[in-house]
Amino acid sequence: MRNKSTAKFESIDIGDLFETGKPRSIKNFYMTDYGTGRHFFRNGSSFIFNGFAISLCLSGICSMKVGGRHYDVTAGSFIILSPNLLVEIVGVSDDFNLRNIIVSLDVILEFPSPVDINIMNSSLRNPVIALSDVQMRHLTEYYDFLGKQYEETGNAYREEISKTLLYALMLEICNIYRGISGENAQVARPKPEKLTDDFFLLLNRYYKTEHNAGFYADKLNRTPKYLSTAIKKLSGRSVSDWINSTLVSEIKLLLKVTDKTILEISEELNFSSPSVFVQFFRRNTGITPLQYRKQF
Repeated sequence: MRNKSTAKFESIDIGDLFETGKPRSIKNFYMTDYGTGRHFFRNGSSFIFNGFAISLCLSGICSMKVGGRHYDVTAGSFIILSPNLLVEIVGVSDDFNLRNIIVSLDVILEFPSPVDINIMNSSLRNPVIALSDVQMRHLTEYYDFLGKQYEETGNAYREEISKTLLYALMLEICNIYRGISGENAQVARPKPEKLTDDFFLLLNRYYKTEHNAGFYADKLNRTPKYLSTAIKKLSGRSVSDWINSTLVSEIKLLLKVTDKTILEISEELNFSSPSVFVQFFRRNTGITPLQYRKQF
């Protein structure tokens, strides 16, 4: 797996996971045991990932920060990491074991409501939740059946069946979140945390077309300076940093898993010209888009 490292964290592309995955992997939808999870959840690692990681903790313990907030993951915990959040692993036990579903934001957005908005909203508020024994057994059954259908390569409708089952699983997850993310929980959240959650919801919705911090500040009725200071205090990164890293992750994915031209990608992501697009990518990665594409 090739990951682009920075001084503080790794940027992990969902496209890179398909290189080391099985040839029968479904595009932008990946099921795995702890093998891939081990790369994410290792002592001292910090990363952002441009997909959803949906995991069940089977054993052990992991102490982690998501968007600057601390969580302890133990057996019976459910984890859902939204795209482009900073995740810091403080410590992880030797017996830590997970079952993972890794899926792109595009796959989630293809689902009918209420999954698309509800999952993003709920997972930003509560990326880690403790399941009851009944809930754990229920989700494990979904993982088992989904995994069996995912591996059924002889079925001509395997991809459609797998995504339909994933949709059913996400509805079950939405229902679990209903018990912990109601209106009262919304009111009880500290203001800086609510502002951060609202920002990431907007970022996930608008990052392809809106690249200026002022747009997000206006949407949240804050000044750009206030918003950036608040976001940086909780997440360790400014609004501009988040916008740029989200765009870079999306560009890498498009360069790796599509045949779109530089012009097509620059237009899709609302850059004023291909030259501005190339300059942006080079400034943030040290190489041109074509040089990045030629690596694969």
